[in-house]
Amino acid sequence: MVFEDVPKTEKEIIARIKDAEVITANYIDITSTIIDSCPHLKYIVVPAVGYEWIDFRYAATKGIKVINSPTHNSLAVAEHAIALLFSAARNIYPAQSSLQAGRWQSRDFRGIELHGKKLGLVGYGNISKSIEAIAKGLGMDCSYVNSTSTSDELDDLLKNSDVMVICASLNDATRGLIDARRLSLLKPTAYVVNVARGAIVDQGALLDALQNRRIAGAALDVFTDEPLVGEPNDKIVELSKLPNVVATPHIGYNTEETTFRLGEEIYANLVACRDNRPQNIVN
Repeated sequence: MVFEDVPKTEKEIIARIKDAEVITANYIDITSTIIDSCPHLKYIVVPAVGYEWIDFRYAATKGIKVINSPTHNSLAVAEHAIALLFSAARNIYPAQSSLQAGRWQSRDFRGIELHGKKLGLVGYGNISKSIEAIAKGLGMDCSYVNSTSTSDELDDLLKNSDVMVICASLNDATRGLIDARRLSLLKPTAYVVNVARGAIVDQGALLDALQNRRIAGAALDVFTDEPLVGEPNDKIVELSKLPNVVATPHIGYNTEETTFRLGEEIYANLVACRDNRPQNIVN
């Protein structure tokens, strides 16, 4: 069965999937209560890279495999990260807004060149590696930390980076990872780029650092407490309005090409489940 709309309640979710062996759903909380209400469930196929809205650990205790789609959007998100960085580094949005307001202020929008700058990647998966490849082509010096790196290694990366790009998965270890202390380690000329998950960064601390110019700027595609549809909350809007912020509403994944590749990846995952050869298992 296929449902085009998003269920509004847990009861509605259960009504739709209670007899299913395989489900695929995005940005719908699959809780332990829902899992317990689906006695035939074997596989949860996530049409995305992230899966933090699924209680995947509890699913594992019930023998249910959670499967993600890890590669379809890597290039799209990487290109968007670089596009955001260019926009922030060269003041593209404020310069365009000034021109649209009928002003010609070319001397007021002095930017920086990316060539020769140090780029620090927090996380080193498919997206991060694609960003690294593009950044090296621009002449940037790239370093990274991953899930095996120590806290001190992360601190050193931040201290030495001109640009910090967050690409890590959101989990218990990364939630709030970039807090006020770590933001204070960045150079006053540094930029923060986040194309991963908003909750990896302490959003209030980031707002404070940007408002007080303790860092040069931020380029953000993700935020804490994003809406699925409708209007963003006041904190997101406040952050997006800062003059040293470039912000988009979580569109890094959204290209014509990724839509096609995601369909292929979901299909391959479903066929693998049918054949009892599940792949891309995250739990």
